[in-house]
Amino acid sequence: MPLSELLQRADLYSASRLHNLDDARRVARRRLPAVVFDYVDGAADDEIAVRRNRAAFEAVTFRPQMGSGMLAPDLSVSVLGRDLAFPVVLAPCGLVRLLHPDGAVGVARAAVSRGTISTLSTVAGSSIEEVAEGAGVPMWFQLYASGGVEEAGEIIKRAFAAGSEVLVVTIDTPTLGNRERDVRHGVAPPLRVDPHNAVPLGLQVLARPRWAVQLASTGLRLSRRGAGPSSPGSGMLQGVASPFSWSDVAALRQLWPGRLVVKGVLTAEDARRAVAAGAEGIVVSNHGGRQLDGAPATLRVLPEVVAAVGDEAEVLLDGGVRRGAHVVAALALGARAVLIGRPYLYGLAAAGERGVVRVLELLETEMRRTMTLMGCGSVKDLGPDWLGEPHSC
Repeated sequence: MPLSELLQRADLYSASRLHNLDDARRVARRRLPAVVFDYVDGAADDEIAVRRNRAAFEAVTFRPQMGSGMLAPDLSVSVLGRDLAFPVVLAPCGLVRLLHPDGAVGVARAAVSRGTISTLSTVAGSSIEEVAEGAGVPMWFQLYASGGVEEAGEIIKRAFAAGSEVLVVTIDTPTLGNRERDVRHGVAPPLRVDPHNAVPLGLQVLARPRWAVQLASTGLRLSRRGAGPSSPGSGMLQGVASPFSWSDVAALRQLWPGRLVVKGVLTAEDARRAVAAGAEGIVVSNHGGRQLDGAPATLRVLPEVVAAVGDEAEVLLDGGVRRGAHVVAALALGARAVLIGRPYLYGLAAAGERGVVRVLELLETEMRRTMTLMGCGSVKDLGPDWLGEPHSC
Protein backbone atom coordinates (compact mmCIF):
# COMPACT_ATOMS: atom_id res chain seq x y z
CA MET A 1 0.00 0.00 0.00
CA PRO A 2 1.40 3.45 -0.92
CA LEU A 3 2.61 5.57 1.98
CA SER A 4 0.13 8.34 1.12
CA GLU A 5 -2.79 5.92 1.47
CA LEU A 6 -1.46 4.60 4.76
CA LEU A 7 -1.26 8.14 6.11
CA GLN A 8 -4.81 8.89 4.94
CA ARG A 9 -6.13 5.79 6.68
CA ALA A 10 -4.27 6.78 9.82
CA ASP A 11 -5.92 10.23 9.68
CA LEU A 12 -9.38 8.66 9.33
CA TYR A 13 -8.72 6.45 12.35
CA SER A 14 -7.39 9.38 14.38
CA ALA A 15 -10.41 11.51 13.53
CA SER A 16 -12.78 8.75 14.68
CA ARG A 17 -11.08 8.80 18.07
CA LEU A 18 -11.75 12.48 18.71
CA HIS A 19 -14.70 12.82 21.09
CA ASN A 20 -14.19 16.46 22.07
CA LEU A 21 -11.83 19.31 21.28
CA ASP A 22 -9.52 18.49 24.18
CA ASP A 23 -8.95 15.09 22.54
CA ALA A 24 -7.83 16.91 19.40
CA ARG A 25 -5.42 19.03 21.43
CA ARG A 26 -3.91 15.95 23.12
CA VAL A 27 -3.37 14.17 19.80
CA ALA A 28 -1.91 17.32 18.24
CA ARG A 29 0.56 17.56 21.11
CA ARG A 30 1.70 13.98 20.46
CA ARG A 31 2.01 14.50 16.71
CA LEU A 32 3.76 17.88 16.47
CA PRO A 33 7.31 18.89 17.37
CA ALA A 34 7.18 20.93 20.56
CA VAL A 35 8.15 24.13 18.76
CA VAL A 36 5.19 23.83 16.40
CA PHE A 37 2.69 22.78 19.06
CA ASP A 38 3.74 25.65 21.32
CA TYR A 39 3.46 28.10 18.44
CA VAL A 40 -0.22 27.08 18.09
CA ASP A 41 -1.04 26.54 21.74
CA GLY A 42 0.90 29.41 23.29
CA ALA A 43 -0.05 33.00 24.01
CA ALA A 44 1.65 36.21 25.11
CA ASP A 45 3.58 36.84 28.33
CA ASP A 46 1.85 35.10 31.27
CA GLU A 47 -1.01 33.87 29.05
CA ILE A 48 -3.58 35.60 31.25
CA ALA A 49 -5.85 36.69 28.39
CA VAL A 50 -6.18 33.20 26.95
CA ARG A 51 -7.18 31.85 30.37
CA ARG A 52 -9.71 34.67 30.79
CA ASN A 53 -11.35 33.68 27.52
CA ARG A 54 -11.88 30.14 28.75
CA ALA A 55 -12.96 31.20 32.25
CA ALA A 56 -15.64 33.51 30.86
CA PHE A 57 -17.33 30.61 29.09
CA GLU A 58 -16.93 28.34 32.11
CA ALA A 59 -18.84 30.91 34.18
CA VAL A 60 -21.91 30.85 31.90
CA THR A 61 -25.18 29.49 33.24
CA PHE A 62 -28.21 28.70 31.07
CA ARG A 63 -31.88 29.25 31.87
CA PRO A 64 -33.61 26.33 30.10
CA GLN A 65 -37.31 26.24 29.30
CA MET A 66 -38.51 22.71 29.89
CA GLY A 67 -41.33 20.86 28.20
CA SER A 68 -41.01 22.56 24.81
CA GLY A 69 -40.88 19.27 22.90
CA MET A 70 -38.19 20.80 20.68
CA LEU A 71 -35.95 18.06 19.29
CA ALA A 72 -34.55 19.53 16.07
CA PRO A 73 -33.30 23.09 16.64
CA ASP A 74 -32.46 25.22 13.62
CA LEU A 75 -28.78 26.22 13.65
CA SER A 76 -28.69 27.98 10.29
CA VAL A 77 -27.67 31.63 10.15
CA SER A 78 -26.85 34.32 7.61
CA VAL A 79 -23.42 35.91 8.10
CA LEU A 80 -22.38 38.85 5.94
CA GLY A 81 -24.67 37.83 3.13
CA ARG A 82 -23.85 34.13 3.16
CA ASP A 83 -26.15 31.42 4.55
CA LEU A 84 -24.29 29.01 6.83
CA ALA A 85 -25.44 25.63 8.15
CA PHE A 86 -24.36 26.64 11.66
CA PRO A 87 -22.71 29.71 13.17
CA VAL A 88 -19.05 28.64 13.38
CA VAL A 89 -16.49 30.20 11.02
CA LEU A 90 -12.84 29.12 10.75
CA ALA A 91 -10.59 32.00 11.78
CA PRO A 92 -7.42 33.10 9.98
CA CYS A 93 -4.30 31.37 11.32
CA GLY A 94 -0.65 31.49 10.31
CA LEU A 95 1.65 28.62 9.36
CA VAL A 96 -1.22 26.22 8.71
CA ARG A 97 0.85 24.08 6.38
CA LEU A 98 3.29 23.31 9.19
CA LEU A 99 0.61 21.27 10.93
CA HIS A 100 -0.34 18.87 8.15
CA PRO A 101 0.18 18.59 4.37
CA ASP A 102 -3.54 19.19 3.82
CA GLY A 103 -2.88 22.74 4.98
CA ALA A 104 -5.16 25.64 4.16
CA VAL A 105 -6.72 23.78 1.22
CA GLY A 106 -7.83 20.97 3.51
CA VAL A 107 -9.14 23.48 6.05
CA ALA A 108 -11.18 25.26 3.38
CA ARG A 109 -12.55 21.97 2.02
CA ALA A 110 -13.56 20.91 5.52
CA ALA A 111 -15.45 24.17 6.05
CA VAL A 112 -17.27 23.83 2.73
CA SER A 113 -18.21 20.23 3.52
CA ARG A 114 -19.89 21.36 6.77
CA GLY A 115 -21.69 24.30 5.21
CA THR A 116 -19.56 27.08 6.62
CA ILE A 117 -16.68 29.45 5.74
CA SER A 118 -12.92 29.46 6.26
CA THR A 119 -10.75 32.55 6.44
CA LEU A 120 -7.33 32.39 4.77
CA SER A 121 -4.55 34.32 6.49
CA THR A 122 -1.93 36.17 4.49
CA VAL A 123 0.63 33.98 6.29
CA ALA A 124 -1.13 30.62 6.15
CA GLY A 125 1.52 29.12 3.85
CA SER A 126 -0.72 28.77 0.78
CA SER A 127 -1.71 31.33 -1.83
CA ILE A 128 -5.29 32.48 -2.20
CA GLU A 129 -5.29 31.08 -5.75
CA GLU A 130 -4.14 27.66 -4.56
CA VAL A 131 -6.85 27.48 -1.93
CA ALA A 132 -9.56 28.76 -4.26
CA GLU A 133 -8.63 26.17 -6.87
CA GLY A 134 -8.27 23.33 -4.37
CA ALA A 135 -11.35 23.99 -2.26
CA GLY A 136 -13.59 26.27 -4.27
CA VAL A 137 -15.25 29.41 -3.03
CA PRO A 138 -16.74 31.13 -1.07
CA MET A 139 -14.00 32.04 1.38
CA TRP A 140 -12.81 35.01 3.38
CA PHE A 141 -9.36 36.56 3.28
CA GLN A 142 -7.52 38.15 6.22
CA LEU A 143 -5.01 40.86 5.49
CA TYR A 144 -1.58 41.55 6.88
CA ALA A 145 0.51 44.18 5.11
CA SER A 146 3.47 45.74 6.89
CA GLY A 147 3.90 48.04 3.91
CA GLY A 148 0.58 49.73 4.53
CA VAL A 149 -2.30 50.49 2.20
CA GLU A 150 -0.20 50.62 -0.96
CA GLU A 151 1.10 47.09 -0.46
CA ALA A 152 -2.33 45.93 0.72
CA GLY A 153 -3.97 47.18 -2.46
CA GLU A 154 -2.09 44.70 -4.61
CA ILE A 155 -2.79 41.82 -2.25
CA ILE A 156 -6.52 42.38 -2.00
CA LYS A 157 -6.90 42.70 -5.76
CA ARG A 158 -5.70 39.12 -6.04
CA ALA A 159 -7.87 38.00 -3.14
CA PHE A 160 -11.01 39.41 -4.73
CA ALA A 161 -10.11 38.02 -8.16
CA ALA A 162 -9.71 34.56 -6.59
CA GLY A 163 -13.24 34.71 -5.21
CA SER A 164 -12.93 35.99 -1.65
CA GLU A 165 -16.18 37.61 -0.53
CA VAL A 166 -15.05 39.20 2.73
CA LEU A 167 -11.87 41.04 3.65
CA VAL A 168 -10.87 40.75 7.31
CA VAL A 169 -8.58 43.55 8.49
CA THR A 170 -6.82 42.73 11.75
CA ILE A 171 -6.41 45.93 13.78
CA ASP A 172 -4.64 44.58 16.88
CA THR A 173 -1.21 43.76 15.45
CA PRO A 174 0.93 46.94 15.26
CA THR A 175 3.68 44.68 16.60
CA LEU A 176 3.84 41.05 17.67
CA GLY A 177 3.04 40.03 21.22
CA ASN A 178 5.73 38.51 23.43
CA ARG A 179 5.12 34.79 22.96
CA GLU A 180 7.55 33.34 25.43
CA ARG A 181 7.05 29.70 24.48
CA ASP A 182 8.48 30.56 21.05
CA VAL A 183 11.33 32.49 22.64
CA ARG A 184 12.27 29.52 24.81
CA HIS A 185 12.50 27.35 21.71
CA GLY A 186 14.91 29.88 20.24
CA VAL A 187 12.42 31.00 17.58
CA ALA A 188 11.43 34.47 18.68
CA PRO A 189 8.76 35.71 16.27
CA PRO A 190 8.70 35.41 13.36
CA LEU A 191 9.05 31.65 13.56
CA ARG A 192 12.23 30.61 11.74
CA VAL A 193 15.16 28.21 11.74
CA ASP A 194 18.72 29.48 11.76
CA PRO A 195 22.15 28.05 12.75
CA HIS A 196 21.51 28.89 16.42
CA ASN A 197 18.40 26.74 16.78
CA ALA A 198 18.72 24.17 14.00
CA VAL A 199 20.20 21.42 16.20
CA PRO A 200 17.66 21.45 19.07
CA LEU A 201 14.78 21.85 16.64
CA GLY A 202 16.19 19.04 14.53
CA LEU A 203 16.01 16.74 17.56
CA GLN A 204 12.36 17.71 18.05
CA VAL A 205 11.61 16.84 14.44
CA LEU A 206 13.36 13.47 14.74
CA ALA A 207 11.14 12.71 17.74
CA ARG A 208 8.05 13.15 15.51
CA PRO A 209 8.81 10.95 12.47
CA ARG A 210 5.23 10.84 11.18
CA TRP A 211 5.06 14.63 11.09
CA ALA A 212 8.49 14.80 9.42
CA VAL A 213 7.48 12.29 6.73
CA GLN A 214 4.22 14.10 6.02
CA LEU A 215 5.86 17.51 5.79
CA ALA A 216 8.72 16.20 3.68
CA SER A 217 6.16 15.13 1.10
CA THR A 218 5.21 18.79 0.60
CA GLY A 219 8.74 20.14 0.50
CA LEU A 220 7.85 22.67 3.22
CA ARG A 221 10.63 23.81 5.52
CA LEU A 222 10.36 25.40 8.92
CA SER A 223 11.66 28.79 7.86
CA ARG A 224 10.69 32.33 7.24
CA ARG A 225 11.13 32.09 3.51
CA GLY A 226 8.12 32.49 1.30
CA ALA A 227 6.87 34.44 -1.64
CA GLY A 228 6.25 37.37 0.68
CA PRO A 229 3.33 39.75 0.93
CA SER A 230 3.03 40.06 -2.84
CA SER A 231 1.75 36.49 -2.83
CA PRO A 232 -1.19 36.51 -0.43
CA GLY A 233 -1.22 33.54 1.86
CA SER A 234 2.14 32.17 0.83
CA GLY A 235 4.52 34.06 3.10
CA MET A 236 5.27 32.35 6.40
CA LEU A 237 5.42 35.06 9.02
CA GLN A 238 6.96 37.84 6.98
CA GLY A 239 5.42 41.22 7.61
CA VAL A 240 2.85 39.99 10.11
CA ALA A 241 2.94 43.20 12.11
CA SER A 242 0.50 45.55 10.39
CA PRO A 243 0.11 48.93 12.11
CA PHE A 244 -3.20 49.78 10.45
CA SER A 245 -4.85 53.02 11.56
CA TRP A 246 -8.55 53.76 11.28
CA SER A 247 -7.81 55.98 8.28
CA ASP A 248 -6.09 52.96 6.69
CA VAL A 249 -9.22 50.89 7.29
CA ALA A 250 -11.29 53.60 5.60
CA ALA A 251 -8.87 53.59 2.65
CA LEU A 252 -9.11 49.79 2.39
CA ARG A 253 -12.90 50.12 2.41
CA GLN A 254 -12.60 52.23 -0.73
CA LEU A 255 -10.34 49.68 -2.42
CA TRP A 256 -12.22 46.50 -1.49
CA PRO A 257 -15.36 45.68 -3.55
CA GLY A 258 -16.78 43.11 -1.12
CA ARG A 259 -17.77 43.10 2.54
CA LEU A 260 -15.22 44.38 5.07
CA VAL A 261 -14.71 43.11 8.62
CA VAL A 262 -12.49 44.57 11.33
CA LYS A 263 -11.00 42.00 13.72
CA GLY A 264 -9.51 42.82 17.11
CA VAL A 265 -12.15 45.11 18.64
CA LEU A 266 -12.58 45.06 22.44
CA THR A 267 -14.38 48.32 23.28
CA ALA A 268 -17.52 50.18 22.31
CA GLU A 269 -15.41 53.13 21.17
CA ASP A 270 -13.38 51.04 18.73
CA ALA A 271 -16.55 49.33 17.52
CA ARG A 272 -17.99 52.73 16.58
CA ARG A 273 -14.69 53.67 14.89
CA ALA A 274 -14.85 50.49 12.83
CA VAL A 275 -18.38 51.29 11.66
CA ALA A 276 -17.37 54.87 10.86
CA ALA A 277 -14.49 53.50 8.74
CA GLY A 278 -16.96 51.45 6.70
CA ALA A 279 -16.88 48.00 8.33
CA GLU A 280 -19.95 45.83 7.86
CA GLY A 281 -18.70 43.30 10.38
CA ILE A 282 -16.73 43.37 13.64
CA VAL A 283 -14.91 40.50 15.31
CA VAL A 284 -14.65 40.90 19.07
CA SER A 285 -11.21 39.38 19.54
CA ASN A 286 -8.12 39.55 21.72
CA HIS A 287 -6.18 37.50 19.16
CA GLY A 288 -6.57 34.38 21.27
CA GLY A 289 -4.45 36.01 23.98
CA ARG A 290 -1.48 36.17 21.62
CA GLN A 291 -1.08 39.94 21.52
CA LEU A 292 -1.90 42.11 24.56
CA ASP A 293 -1.76 39.99 27.70
CA GLY A 294 -4.22 41.23 30.28
CA ALA A 295 -6.80 42.05 27.62
CA PRO A 296 -10.38 41.33 28.66
CA ALA A 297 -12.18 38.11 27.88
CA THR A 298 -14.02 38.54 24.60
CA LEU A 299 -17.29 37.13 25.96
CA ARG A 300 -17.24 39.75 28.72
CA VAL A 301 -17.01 42.72 26.33
CA LEU A 302 -19.30 41.27 23.65
CA PRO A 303 -22.51 42.91 25.00
CA GLU A 304 -20.78 46.31 25.10
CA VAL A 305 -19.78 46.04 21.43
CA VAL A 306 -23.19 44.74 20.34
CA ALA A 307 -24.92 47.63 22.08
CA ALA A 308 -22.51 50.15 20.54
CA VAL A 309 -23.13 49.19 16.91
CA GLY A 310 -26.77 48.11 16.99
CA ASP A 311 -27.89 47.17 13.49
CA GLU A 312 -25.03 49.02 11.78
CA ALA A 313 -22.70 45.99 11.68
CA GLU A 314 -22.76 42.25 12.34
CA VAL A 315 -20.79 41.28 15.43
CA LEU A 316 -18.82 38.05 15.65
CA LEU A 317 -16.66 36.70 18.47
CA ASP A 318 -13.53 34.61 18.80
CA GLY A 319 -11.43 33.44 21.71
CA GLY A 320 -11.99 30.55 24.09
CA VAL A 321 -14.67 28.61 22.19
CA ARG A 322 -14.19 24.91 22.95
CA ARG A 323 -17.77 23.55 23.14
CA GLY A 324 -21.00 23.92 21.23
CA ALA A 325 -22.47 25.34 24.44
CA HIS A 326 -19.94 28.18 24.17
CA VAL A 327 -21.28 29.03 20.72
CA VAL A 328 -24.80 29.12 22.14
CA ALA A 329 -23.70 31.45 24.95
CA ALA A 330 -22.00 33.85 22.52
CA LEU A 331 -25.10 33.99 20.32
CA ALA A 332 -27.30 34.61 23.35
CA LEU A 333 -25.15 37.66 24.12
CA GLY A 334 -25.56 39.06 20.63
CA ALA A 335 -22.91 37.50 18.39
CA ARG A 336 -24.05 36.56 14.89
CA ALA A 337 -21.48 33.74 14.81
CA VAL A 338 -18.17 32.72 16.38
CA LEU A 339 -14.74 32.11 14.92
CA ILE A 340 -12.48 29.28 16.07
CA GLY A 341 -8.71 29.08 15.58
CA ARG A 342 -6.79 26.70 17.84
CA PRO A 343 -9.58 24.06 17.87
CA TYR A 344 -9.45 23.43 14.13
CA LEU A 345 -5.65 23.64 14.12
CA TYR A 346 -5.58 20.86 16.71
CA GLY A 347 -7.92 18.86 14.48
CA LEU A 348 -5.73 19.50 11.45
CA ALA A 349 -2.59 18.38 13.29
CA ALA A 350 -4.37 15.30 14.64
CA ALA A 351 -5.96 14.06 11.43
CA GLY A 352 -5.61 16.50 8.55
CA GLU A 353 -8.71 17.66 6.69
CA ARG A 354 -10.73 14.88 8.30
CA GLY A 355 -9.71 16.15 11.71
CA VAL A 356 -11.02 19.63 10.89
CA VAL A 357 -14.30 18.10 9.71
CA ARG A 358 -14.51 16.17 12.96
CA VAL A 359 -13.99 19.32 15.05
CA LEU A 360 -16.82 21.03 13.18
CA GLU A 361 -19.04 17.97 13.56
CA LEU A 362 -18.44 17.93 17.30
CA LEU A 363 -19.30 21.60 17.73
CA GLU A 364 -22.44 21.28 15.63
CA THR A 365 -23.59 18.19 17.51
CA GLU A 366 -22.92 19.84 20.87
CA MET A 367 -24.80 22.96 19.80
CA ARG A 368 -27.79 20.93 18.73
CA ARG A 369 -27.83 18.94 21.96
CA THR A 370 -27.42 22.06 24.13
CA MET A 371 -30.28 23.88 22.42
CA THR A 372 -32.52 20.82 22.62
CA LEU A 373 -31.85 20.54 26.35
CA MET A 374 -32.53 24.26 26.74
CA GLY A 375 -35.80 24.02 24.82
CA CYS A 376 -34.70 26.59 22.24
CA GLY A 377 -35.90 25.96 18.70
CA SER A 378 -33.62 28.25 16.71
CA VAL A 379 -30.41 30.25 17.06
CA LYS A 380 -32.51 33.22 15.94
CA ASP A 381 -34.47 32.95 19.20
CA LEU A 382 -31.40 33.16 21.44
CA GLY A 383 -31.00 36.22 23.63
CA PRO A 384 -29.92 37.28 27.14
CA ASP A 385 -33.09 35.79 28.65
CA TRP A 386 -31.66 32.32 28.02
CA LEU A 387 -28.73 33.04 30.37
CA GLY A 388 -28.58 33.31 34.14
CA GLU A 389 -26.11 35.23 36.27
CA PRO A 390 -22.51 34.11 35.66
CA HIS A 391 -21.19 31.95 38.45
CA SER A 392 -17.73 32.49 39.89
CA CYS A 393 -15.04 30.11 38.74
